[in-house]
Amino acid sequence: MSAAVVCESCFGSCKISKNGTVDYKKCDCRGTESCLGDVCFAKIELFHEEHVASIQKGCTTHVPGGLDGCYHNGQSESIHCYCTTEKCNNGKKLNNYKPSTLPTVECCDCSEIDGKKCDPANCENHCKGNYCVADLIGNEQGCGNGLPKLQNFLRMTDYIKWQGSTICARYEAGLSVINGCTCTAPTGNCNQMNKTREYQVKNVIMRNPDSQHYCYSLNARSSKPFSSETLKSSETCEGQYCFLTYTTSELAVESEEYHDAISDRTEFISSLRTSYEILAGCMKVDSDQKISVGCTKEFSGSQNSSLLSKQCICNTHLCNYDFFAEEFADVGGKKGKLHGKKLPKHKNNHKVLNNITPNDNITLNADDDNNTITTSSSTSFIRRACSVGNNPIALSLILFWFLEKMLEPTQ
Repeated sequence: MSAAVVCESCFGSCKISKNGTVDYKKCDCRGTESCLGDVCFAKIELFHEEHVASIQKGCTTHVPGGLDGCYHNGQSESIHCYCTTEKCNNGKKLNNYKPSTLPTVECCDCSEIDGKKCDPANCENHCKGNYCVADLIGNEQGCGNGLPKLQNFLRMTDYIKWQGSTICARYEAGLSVINGCTCTAPTGNCNQMNKTREYQVKNVIMRNPDSQHYCYSLNARSSKPFSSETLKSSETCEGQYCFLTYTTSELAVESEEYHDAISDRTEFISSLRTSYEILAGCMKVDSDQKISVGCTKEFSGSQNSSLLSKQCICNTHLCNYDFFAEEFADVGGKKGKLHGKKLPKHKNNHKVLNNITPNDNITLNADDDNNTITTSSSTSFIRRACSVGNNPIALSLILFWFLEKMLEPTQ
């Protein structure tokens, strides 16, 4: 890894013009704080309906996919940038955050969420994007823009190396199970369901059956920091790898309503608010060369005072416990024991808690306790930021669409 560099560290919100453009000279936050990291990042999220954009800057330990510069992060409304020189994470040095272009592929496009049945052998509808996705549990097919969140979650070191191929994974955390693939074959329609399912069974589910590890399995969210009590509800699962994703904040868009004698108007602003989420479990992937053991962390604030997210992968029995213990000083005991309790009996849970839509964009309902008064503030929705390093854990979490919910480093 290159020598540590000083990075800009700040969060800002600005308006999107009526024609949908952003003036990054006005939007580019310039805080008084800086952080020290191997890599600098800048993340831009666009909320066109609310005419507001957010930008967050900080430090990280890893360039996702090994690609410097700016790329769409699964959807056109999300741009993530990475660079490795002194205070490089600003619009002037990153070409006003203009995303780099990637090859376009044609994909099968179908969703069974509304009761429609998708033909597993044919592609009746098509879409175009930079990669195709297939959710083998929800029978969803679609397109993504830029870089898939799956490569972030796997901590891939060279995403371009796998351009034109299929990348598949299955992960389990608590009661949540995600099973799916991304692909970029230039011939198109690489996410045809029958073909993808056959590849997944052979190369993921049945791969290395004698090289499995037990992992702690947990999915928890809280408005307060976690403690050792969190692990008491954990179970175990089995996979080729264990993982842990931890995030400390979420990106929200809040509405401000103004009422006076002349007019009523609503304005929006994006903000970060404290919210802790942890996702731990087991994972299988179609090739050991597509995954990297270790941790990716994101920081902000002077002297890296604020941990934004932590995304770790390991390959020994119960190894994701160690990543948890590193963050929570009151976690005691040894692997296999939780405060004197025996290791939870292994369970293989296959219940899916969340329906994932095939557009890499997940919205969570806000709290219902915001009141409207003469001047009021209410949260209209939350976008999980997972760099999963975030996020995310993110959660609700990773792969193609689920990544948005869990993993990307939460912002």
